[in-house]
Amino acid sequence: MAPVLALVGVLLLAGFVFWLVAFSSLLSTRSVAVVGLTRESGLSAGEVRAAAAVPLGRPLARVDVSAVGRRVARLPAVEGVTVSRSWPHEIRIEVDCREPVALWRDGSVLRVVDAEGVAFRTADGLRGNFPTIELHSKQKDPQRLAELRATGAQIAAALPARLRRQVDVMRVRTVDSVELELDPQAFGRDVTVVWGSAKDSAAKARVLTVLLKRPASVYDVSVPSFPTTKA
Repeated sequence: MAPVLALVGVLLLAGFVFWLVAFSSLLSTRSVAVVGLTRESGLSAGEVRAAAAVPLGRPLARVDVSAVGRRVARLPAVEGVTVSRSWPHEIRIEVDCREPVALWRDGSVLRVVDAEGVAFRTADGLRGNFPTIELHSKQKDPQRLAELRATGAQIAAALPARLRRQVDVMRVRTVDSVELELDPQAFGRDVTVVWGSAKDSAAKARVLTVLLKRPASVYDVSVPSFPTTKA
């Protein structure tokens, strides 16, 4: 008889714990913490909470954290997101924000793009800090234009921060034909850099950094092992 009573006791205890966790208001969701936001992302904690739509008051164990993560991931400035439960009452949302590397002139609007060329916000408050990608192409296909934008973004991401700030405009004609216009105030003259494709961009950036010590109007680093300059 004792073993039976012990088993019943265990089952009752397990049932009570299950009820306490899954249905009781004692462990309900009362707050949503948002971490990882950056100023450059343009996102606020309020916007993330609104997108997350976490059902406050629901038992914490029954909140679908995967669904919350999918909703937050739809925000353009979010590159990745992790959602977890922080017992006893909190949902924690860790956001991995896209990092800006350049601006993109979309008609009359400047948008911020990351290293993959993804446009995720307008450039309000960020002008002057990043080069502007301009697509000088007759292409009309959105996919092709996205490839050109990604080419410019990939090059911008490869530039050291100081050099990136000295680039005014990145003119992208094709994926193999990119030119940089440098800030004339920084060099006291108009400066064009023939970059070519995004291939070997890190090596091209290193070569250009050295070449810029020699005054010239045109620097060609399209073949980084054989750079040239023109006065």
